Amino acid sequence: MSSENFSAESASNSEGDSAETSEDSYSRALAIALRRLNAQQRTRSELERTLKEKGIPQSISDSVLDRITDMGYVNDIEYAQLWVKSRFRSRGLAPSVLRRELIAKGVDREVIEAALAEIDPAESLGRAHELALKKLRGVSALTPAIAVRRISAQLMRKGYSSSDSVAIAREVVAGQWEDTEQLPI
Repeated sequence: MSSENFSAESASNSEGDSAETSEDSYSRALAIALRRLNAQQRTRSELERTLKEKGIPQSISDSVLDRITDMGYVNDIEYAQLWVKSRFRSRGLAPSVLRRELIAKGVDREVIEAALAEIDPAESLGRAHELALKKLRGVSALTPAIAVRRISAQLMRKGYSSSDSVAIAREVVAGQWEDTEQLPI
């Protein structure tokens, strides 16, 4: 009979330990997620990756992420909109680059496309033109052909199409030099 009591007591302790471990894991996961959010806004997918790297079980991770999403701390739609506005205005990145960045952050494609739809194509080309004019100051001492190549290369690195990049670079360089016959196609 004493061995039966020991088994029952042992079983109840192990159940209590796993309940504590589960609660501890939940608290630890919540602390990790909130700490990451305190530094800067994150996507749900980024937080999920962090929790996985820290060894948090998937069920606990999902529970924590659901809770902080319900609390309004994680909102991928808002995140994508802010990301697109910020990176477009500050760095002049084209929608294609912004799309790749958001995909890498784990944002759903529908959310990404909705955020990118806020960028007017004419505004995007205008931003590319601004970037080209800024770059022109640094390449004005070069020959027109080299200036066009450097400006268009910079625009392509920002994600603008090669045809748009070359056309904008040619236009900006043509405004500076009268002899546009030397300009590459």
